[in-house]
Amino acid sequence: MKKLLVLLIASFLVATCATIKPGPSSTPLPPTVPSQEDAAIEVGEVIFDGTECTVSGLTELLPGRYSYVLVDLSDDNANLFVGRLTEGKTFQDMLDLQGEPGGYVPFIDDSYVWAVEPGIAWQKPDGGEVHTYILTEEGEYTVGLWSWVTVTTPEKIWFCAPIWVKVAPSD
Repeated sequence: MKKLLVLLIASFLVATCATIKPGPSSTPLPPTVPSQEDAAIEVGEVIFDGTECTVSGLTELLPGRYSYVLVDLSDDNANLFVGRLTEGKTFQDMLDLQGEPGGYVPFIDDSYVWAVEPGIAWQKPDGGEVHTYILTEEGEYTVGLWSWVTVTTPEKIWFCAPIWVKVAPSD
């Protein structure tokens, strides 16, 4: 647990001290990039190929602000989401409800408390889209993706991985 805390503090220091330099990018950086007050710890990368998504990085976090980098290699124009599962729901329940990756899941809003994403996502100069979330409540969360099939057809959803937010034990 102490190693995780040291890793989180070190990551925070690196994130707040690093400067973002403009570079080649298919999408220009927004006029405002996160300030030090808005800094979050980058905890993982979500890679999506159009069929499946994988998440690398930490799976257990303390309450705080965290960023994931979305690398969308698909033509689906996927959108990242993080949601805390409601009492009694698990990541496996969501997979079972869905049937197949990318399938529509009815009543998904009854299963989640959506994590707050302050501001907008921004493009990293070296690729990927950075999404920041405020994860304050203890519990099981899901990192996932969604996209519209067409303007009139319900969305496709991929549940990528579970993560847990746990309050640090008091000494």
